[in-house]
Amino acid sequence: MLSIHDLLSAMYEKGASDLHITTGVPPTIRIDGRLLPLPSEPLSPQDTKRICYSILTEAQKQRFEEDWELDL
Repeated sequence: MLSIHDLLSAMYEKGASDLHITTGVPPTIRIDGRLLPLPSEPLSPQDTKRICYSILTEAQKQRFEEDWELDL
């Protein structure tokens, strides 16, 4: 089970600038302007929520549930 720590560590190791967490696809990182999927299974809705909610404040969670999108 992937955690936000696992994903951030992968970003750091690969020199990525962005992390995209989206249901239905593997976590994706941006390196030199290119989006590259990490070697992982596609994220389920439950995975996506668990990973994202682990670092969000209550206000951010509420905004996400209203807009279904959140940039951090």
